[in-house]
Amino acid sequence: MPKRSGARRPYLSRTAIAILKLMASDLTKDFTVRGLSQGIHQDYRITYETVDRLSKNGILNLERKAHLRICHLRLDRNIQTIAFIESLRTKEFSSSKPSIRILLSTVISRLTNLSPFLCLILFGSFIRPKTVSQSDLDILLVLSDLTLQSRVENELASVMRTSTVSFHEVILSADQFLSLLSQGRTERRPNVATELLGNHIVPYGAETFYSLLSRILP
Repeated sequence: MPKRSGARRPYLSRTAIAILKLMASDLTKDFTVRGLSQGIHQDYRITYETVDRLSKNGILNLERKAHLRICHLRLDRNIQTIAFIESLRTKEFSSSKPSIRILLSTVISRLTNLSPFLCLILFGSFIRPKTVSQSDLDILLVLSDLTLQSRVENELASVMRTSTVSFHEVILSADQFLSLLSQGRTERRPNVATELLGNHIVPYGAETFYSLLSRILP
């Protein structure tokens, strides 16, 4: 089951939520305070003060490089907070996509009835702001192990037959996901694990997803 943090989620202002949503949307990117200010359409001073508070709460790192102030999410701290941000991103993504909401609800229900799994991540061109209508929805399922892989594939095939959304699934064990992530970063070659860092939505198991990432990412 997805790991739950015992840490209490701190109060987040609207500006803080906007900053964290933007940073969570692309985990490969270095964000400057000015870039965040422009990205969320907020005054620089307010953005900086909010970033400073988030840094003091341990949610992100704020460091100076030359004349720039660079921000990084702290994946080793406040995972519950980042998972909350992911829930907002999922809600925002699916709010105008009823077919996606139905698909996700069906998949999650069918798979959790079959066996608890770790996380479900959407990635690929379908979830980018300018979606190509012909593209499939890419789904990554991370399982604790692959004992039930064939049964999971059968369940997904059954869902596909009645779904109005065409999707393509990738199924990995937690160990395989971590290995791909480590390999991709070491060899600097893209793979499914590194690709989704820059473009993802996590409808299920966000705490587990970020817990896994924290083992590899700085």
